[in-house]
Amino acid sequence: MGRRIDYYTDLNSIYGYFGFTHLLAHLDALHAHAVAVDSHPIYLPDLQRQSGNRVIWAVRARREWLEKYELPRSKRDFGVLDASPPDGDLNSLFEVGRTQLPLRALLAVKKAYPAAVYHATWRWLYHCFWIPPQQRIKDEAPLREALKAMPHSFSGNAGCDRRPQFSAADVDEIIALAKEKETKDEVRTNTAEALKQGGFGAPWMMVRNSAGVVEPFFGSDRFAQVYEFLGLPYSPLRLLPSAEPIKSIL
Repeated sequence: MGRRIDYYTDLNSIYGYFGFTHLLAHLDALHAHAVAVDSHPIYLPDLQRQSGNRVIWAVRARREWLEKYELPRSKRDFGVLDASPPDGDLNSLFEVGRTQLPLRALLAVKKAYPAAVYHATWRWLYHCFWIPPQQRIKDEAPLREALKAMPHSFSGNAGCDRRPQFSAADVDEIIALAKEKETKDEVRTNTAEALKQGGFGAPWMMVRNSAGVVEPFFGSDRFAQVYEFLGLPYSPLRLLPSAEPIKSIL
């Protein structure tokens, strides 16, 4: 068995968005190192409830830190500066974050299209959910419009190919497949699998190294640890020497 990253996430997780952006940016390099990567839609509210976890902004002090410091820093680091909660309020996620239908639509795309289209659809639906003017893609009509408007091979770049990825007929087929019991059950199965592995939030990663050892990693800021575990060459966090000579204070 070769090296592998299984990435479990939900569209309503901004940290899942950050981590997915990183994965896509490094996908070619990971494949060059013979690391397989797969993304699995999970329904985060169910995972949190069943694991006993709760949203991090439920504690007032953590919410103030998150909004004032953590999210601006992470948006800068991951290159998604415009990302914002729907209505500018994290609490809105309790309503608009009911993402079962778009998660099922992602599985429909995964079954019917090449991996590149599946990845691009994840990237596009994250964009629709988090970048103003955010779209309420939890509902069928906005989701259909979002899929029809998806640029060809969307990667998040402003200069992407503006041809539509999906025709109206394609979208009809995606939504029909998303409504099938088998597709609904697969989201539940993915969520249960993450829970069985110890998952409690998103992004949750199960990573297998070349020795066949599998370990879990949580969060969008754990990729250095993931690469270390996989035995990949990477640039660790380190402080560079000052360009200016240090002056004595004596």
